[in-house]
Amino acid sequence: MSVQDMVTLADARPGMRLAAPVTDLAGQVLVPAGAELTESLMQALRRREIAAICVEREVGEDPAAREARLAGVRTAVDHLFRAAGNGMATRTLYQCIVDFRSETKP
Repeated sequence: MSVQDMVTLADARPGMRLAAPVTDLAGQVLVPAGAELTESLMQALRRREIAAICVEREVGEDPAAREARLAGVRTAVDHLFRAAGNGMATRTLYQCIVDFRSETKP
């Protein structure tokens, strides 16, 4: 699972990935979200007096917390499908939604 953190440019390291675009004071995008930091990119941001950036990092999820989260996902999807029947298309759609929500919900 990835989380977003604000870090000062002084604490940023090459290889970190931007979680949000870096913009100037006028709102112009200087670097898009998802870009990987390099030393030259960090120097360019320093020249533009960018003080902090939002980066993403991977963190391990506690197995018990993961199971609880997945149980919550299934409960919510079960509620949505409570009157949907049990046909093949319904089961396929149900599983697709469970899989999607399991990957994207923190």
